[in-house]
Formats: sequence, C-alpha cells, structure tokens
Amino acid sequence: MKNEINEVTLFEIPAKDPEVLRKFYADVFGWKFKNSAVQNMQYWTIDTGTKHIPGVNGGMYKKGSEKETPVNYISTTNLDETIASVEKAGGHITVGKREVEGHGLTAIGVDPEGNSIGLFQSADRGRFRQRGKQSQSGANRVSSEYRDNMTADDR
Repeated sequence: MKNEINEVTLFEIPAKDPEVLRKFYADVFGWKFKNSAVQNMQYWTIDTGTKHIPGVNGGMYKKGSEKETPVNYISTTNLDETIASVEKAGGHITVGKREVEGHGLTAIGVDPEGNSIGLFQSADRGRFRQRGKQSQSGANRVSSEYRDNMTADDR
C-alpha cells in the first residue's frame, strides 16, 4: 500500500484516575486537556505544543483494564486499506474503526509481536495530504495542523 502520510500523528494515555494524570501532565509539561466526544468513552484531547512550537498531540481516557498501555497513532489517508494491510502483514485489529467526532477515524491493532499501533484518518484528509507533501517537515506541519484543528476553540 502506498500511503501519503505515514507519520506518527498522536498518542493516547490510558488512565486509572484521569484527573490525577491530567493534573500531573499539565503541571509537569504544561499540556492542555479538553473533554472530547468519543463513542462510549471518557476522553480528553491533549495539546502538547504552542502556536510557535508544534507538538505531537494526544488523548487520555479512563482505563478499562490494567493491561492497557499508551498507543502511538500513525496517520493514513485510507483507514480501510491500512487495516487490510496490517492484517495481511501478520498483525491484527483489536479495536475496529470508530469515529472521533470532528477529528476523523481511528482503529487500533497490534503488530506481529503484540505491540499496539494506532491508525488515524483525518476528517480533512485532502488538506493534510496536500500540506504534508509541500512541507520540508511534513511531520511538524501535519501535527501543527492537527493541533490547530483539535483545539481551535480553546485559543
């Protein structure tokens, strides 16, 4: 599969006590949290950057089990194709495709050794694809654009 982005786009942190972890990351790193609508989950988006220095953004959610670990998400322009590629290459999908309201689609899988990998398709695929190609630093441009869209009403 030829994917046009393939950058780490975001991360997620499972939290037994989300309030404690939100305070920890806000106090230590200055991260900003915003309650967000995700299907059947308590979920907060995380803004790690500033207007001048983009960061890879993420989310935090209430743990469903002690086995949950952080997940890094890789951006894709076609989530269905990427899911098929993961399965064809020996991985499998553990959380099927779902919508993150206003941001796009996600799925979570594991590689052949059991490492979690998140997959993310932006709701605005065309703009991200175009800007990522034009930029010398596609990862910074994509994360900056994603951050700006993810937290626009907080600014």
